[in-house]
Amino acid sequence: MTDIPIDGLPGLEPSPDEDAWDTYLTWALEQLGGNPDNGITNTQLAELEAAAGAPMPFEIGLLLVHGVPDGEKWWQWNDDPTATLARWNAQLLDGVRFDVEHNNLWLDSWGARADDLGERLLVATDAFTAAPQLLPLWGHRAVPLAVARDEEAAEANPVLSVHQTDVIVYGTDLAAWLHREFDVPLPTWPDTPSRWFPFWSELGEQG
Repeated sequence: MTDIPIDGLPGLEPSPDEDAWDTYLTWALEQLGGNPDNGITNTQLAELEAAAGAPMPFEIGLLLVHGVPDGEKWWQWNDDPTATLARWNAQLLDGVRFDVEHNNLWLDSWGARADDLGERLLVATDAFTAAPQLLPLWGHRAVPLAVARDEEAAEANPVLSVHQTDVIVYGTDLAAWLHREFDVPLPTWPDTPSRWFPFWSELGEQG
């Protein structure tokens, strides 16, 4: 990984393994103005994983340990992750319930649509509770903390834009999102194929 192309992006292995992600994110955070003071310790990372009930994809944990940039849109995870996740999930659930009540949202996987609004809201709430946990990174951009269908690991999961039940893949992996959102140059490895997650991908298909 010593070859440095003209644009300054370090040469990387042809696939996003742990060393390649480390090299890429170290460089990318230099471009973004990452702040080491915002980094979390390994103990804090374990606390965040416990609060989320799911292990962190390697590159997401690495991003948080290195330290995200300052700015109100960047989520900070070095203080009370349980409370922070609770606020985030309450916000997400409110958006789902609003669209069920006011915008006729109903997914085929939820079964027959009940006439009673209370029953519909209960079904939607249960489906949300069973859905993969999303970890917000920046504003309403978030990454699923789960293994996608037909995949073996959560590494290189997509970054989703989630606003109520409007779900858009904003980057097929963390690097693709950094490129789209902040114009950080892409690494040299091939594009990550799209991935499918229950609930969230179903909502994305509604559009």
